[in-house]
Parts: sequence; C-alpha cells; structure tokens
Amino acid sequence: MNEKLEHDVMTLPRMLILVLNYFVGYMYVYPWILTRLLYQFHLSFTAYNWLSFAVYLLMIAISVAAGYPVLKESWKKIVRPRKFFENLLLMFVALYLISAFTSTLVSLISGMTESANQQSVILAFFQSPLLISFTTLVYAPLVEELVFRGALFRGLRSYMNFWTAALISALAFGSIHVIDSLFAGNFTDLWYLLTYGTLGFIFCFAYEKNHSIYGSMALHFLNNFIGIIGILLTYYFV
Repeated sequence: MNEKLEHDVMTLPRMLILVLNYFVGYMYVYPWILTRLLYQFHLSFTAYNWLSFAVYLLMIAISVAAGYPVLKESWKKIVRPRKFFENLLLMFVALYLISAFTSTLVSLISGMTESANQQSVILAFFQSPLLISFTTLVYAPLVEELVFRGALFRGLRSYMNFWTAALISALAFGSIHVIDSLFAGNFTDLWYLLTYGTLGFIFCFAYEKNHSIYGSMALHFLNNFIGIIGILLTYYFV
C-alpha cells in the first residue's frame, strides 16, 4: 500500500455520500426532478438552465463537504510546489499523447470520429455554452475526481495494489461516459470505453504519483479545457 495513504481520512459514510450523490443523484434523481419541474410548470429554456446550474452547485457543495478531509490532506501533501507542477506537466504531455493514440485507434476500429458522449457535449455546448463550460471545467474535475479518485480509487487502494484499484476506478469512470449509448442500443460506442478508461487510469496515476487529488483534478481540467478549445476552433473559427 502507498505509505502516503496509510492514514485514511476518508470514512465509509463520506465515501458513500460521494458515490450516492453521483450515481443515484446525478444520474437518476436530479434529472427526474428537473424533468418533472420542466413539464409541471412549463419552464422556459432559460429557467431550466438556471435550475440545472443550481443542481450542479448543490452537487459540488455536497461533494466538497463529503470530500473535505481528502481535499485538506491533499493540500498538505503539496510540500514541493515546483516538483508538483513539473510532474503535472509531464503527465499532461503523456495524457495528451496517449489520448490521441487511443482516440485514433478507436476511431479506426469503430468507424466513428467522436463518441456519442462527445457529440452530446458539442450539441449541448451550442445550446448552453456557459452552462456546459461550467460543468466541463468546474463541476467535472471537482466532483468526478472526488467520486472516482477520492472515494472509489482511494477506498480500493486501501485493500489492493495500485494496478487493480486504478483499473476498477478507470473502468467505472469510462462506463459513465458510454452507459447512455448502451441503453440506447449503440454498442459500437462501447469501444470508447478504452478512451475514457485510459483517461481515468491516468488520473489515478496522477493521484498516486503526487499523493494529492489536486494532481488528478488539474489533469482532468486541462483535458476538458483542451476539449472546449477544440470545439471552439472546429465549430466557430474554422
């Protein structure tokens, strides 16, 4: 076990709150409530966006409250900021190269240039650029890292080696990006589990290498930021 994580500050109740808030709240309960409100009160598109924004803020608040111990511990682990940023830069270059390779490989195999998840993000960005930018650059790096690295990976890491814990966390992370396609019968999109799973694995490595969840959060943010820039360049300026 990683000696830096031997003293586990994350209790089981906190981990459960993080996991349930995401997998039950975000994926089922909150969308159901929003849909009911939309049709019950005939909400406008703007009002619906504001309610969605409020839900994301609520999720962030719950996640930060539940994950505060790991956030606090991770901050203390950054004792050499320069070394932290050097590691982060190297891992970002590796992430970019590996992601480019896996995306190209999956595109060749599946015949799809983009995953269904990416297509939905692009479509939503055209409709609500500010909301999607917020969820992509703030919500996802913060909440998803607390769930998949701060709770799932960290919890598993207490009982197993890095490779096994990271693989399970990565598969779970990748699955949430393709699960809608599977429910819709689009099994070709399952190939993108490799792309998203690889990202999740690298985020686990960043957490393990830096002994700090801020490393994986920073990589997650940078990856999504590059994605947003790519959308802007492709669909607005090219």
